[in-house]
Amino acid sequence: MRKRTVLAGLVAAGLVMASAPSAAADPAEVETSVSQASVLAGDTVTVTEKVTNVHDFSILHPTVRLFSTPDALTGYASLVDCSASCTTLPNGFQATLPEALDGFASATVTFTLRIAPGAPNLRETLQGQLSGSNYATPPVDGPTLTVTAKADGAVGLTATPKLGLLVPRLEFTVSVRSLGPGPVQGAVVTTTLPSGLNASGCTPGAGTVACTFPDVPAGEARTATFSVPLSLLSLGLPYTFTARQTASASLDPVASNDSASTTCTVLTPLLVSCR
Repeated sequence: MRKRTVLAGLVAAGLVMASAPSAAADPAEVETSVSQASVLAGDTVTVTEKVTNVHDFSILHPTVRLFSTPDALTGYASLVDCSASCTTLPNGFQATLPEALDGFASATVTFTLRIAPGAPNLRETLQGQLSGSNYATPPVDGPTLTVTAKADGAVGLTATPKLGLLVPRLEFTVSVRSLGPGPVQGAVVTTTLPSGLNASGCTPGAGTVACTFPDVPAGEARTATFSVPLSLLSLGLPYTFTARQTASASLDPVASNDSASTTCTVLTPLLVSCR
């Protein structure tokens, strides 16, 4: 009872103080944002960087810098517009601010970048930096930028009879050529086998065989092979094999060349025609 009486007296006297509010957090020195987190090769993207001088002194000759990791930003992007006076660095871009950034003042710069049409699949962390002649922050990690390659992959399929005495077979060559502008990445070409046939090589399945092409640089081709035992084919019947691109980690803008076929006919045990 005595404790309650004393507390009531203190409240009446105005001597009980409310807890002090916590101090506001200091603003971030570097804040980076991006207009879209995922882009295609050849697209444009806008990066906004806000820098704040959190000190009570002026930062002289201040610049706002933009980089990325693990790859150099200039290796896959070019600067097409900037809201300040901007230049290209060996591994990024730089905007020059007025002669001094006063203590506790802020500045914002926007960089408009074009992703190279031939850029591969990338996952990059954008980094911002405030740098002056008397002070600089380290590069500060910002948002992630994901780039998806764009490449026209042309699929080919040929068959060659191998009529050796031990294991006569049809040997198939599957090819993927990148017609650009970027590399074909993570492509899977699945060949459908006629009923009753099976294959060895690549990755056989039920009535199919799938060949994987991890990376095909622009202007180049990669091949894979599989074979079908000749003993499974009946004399005189045409057998058609069709290969089709069924998956790709890059964007293929042209679907008309994503498949290829060949037809083989066993005329005699020692004569096979494929076309």
